[in-house]
Amino acid sequence: MRLGVVVAVLYCTQFSRELGDAEVEHIAGMVLERPFYDLTVEEQYAGIEAVLAAGTWDEDLSWQPHDEPSIRDFLRRLLEHLDARRPWREPPMRALGFDRWEEYKHGVLLAHIRLFAPSQDRLHARLRTVPGDRDQLRGVVLRLGSGDEVAVVAPPLPDGYDAVLMALPPHRGAAQVIDAFVTHVAYERDRVSPPARVWPWRRGAPLPPGVRPARA
Repeated sequence: MRLGVVVAVLYCTQFSRELGDAEVEHIAGMVLERPFYDLTVEEQYAGIEAVLAAGTWDEDLSWQPHDEPSIRDFLRRLLEHLDARRPWREPPMRALGFDRWEEYKHGVLLAHIRLFAPSQDRLHARLRTVPGDRDQLRGVVLRLGSGDEVAVVAPPLPDGYDAVLMALPPHRGAAQVIDAFVTHVAYERDRVSPPARVWPWRRGAPLPPGVRPARA
């Protein structure tokens, strides 16, 4: 069977000399706070559980140093650790698909966002070129831990590191959603500016191509 989440786990542990308790704690934290493939905790847990239940594994794991019995023991302890941490809380943010992308491009403009280089910016690193977008925009649609759903929309590289935060009606007040975004994405507040505010570092803040906000 395909190992799915387990392969992602093994990539994170391939340089670990031992799959001890510290590694269990580390991977459990990733499952709960920085989920693999943007899956829910339940989906990750079920994927690991299914792999453990399989009698044989078809994938070549020769690239990593741990043998199958060690991996199986590690995965069992990982599930036990996750069980001990129930009930699981929603992660700070989770990426959704691009099914409503065109709606977001014409949604409500909540704020402008100043991005840093992808290597220095966790959010910027999550942006992907949107399949089929005529303007080749980059973006990510997020469900925040608060329940708010927003889209971060950015122009194609190398056209700058500024993005916009968009929402679809009905949504909570702009200030509330911005507060939730800053909290759950762990962004500095001075990098998120409401559209009516003048940017301190330059004049104005143009919208990414093709973005036509509706009235709030």
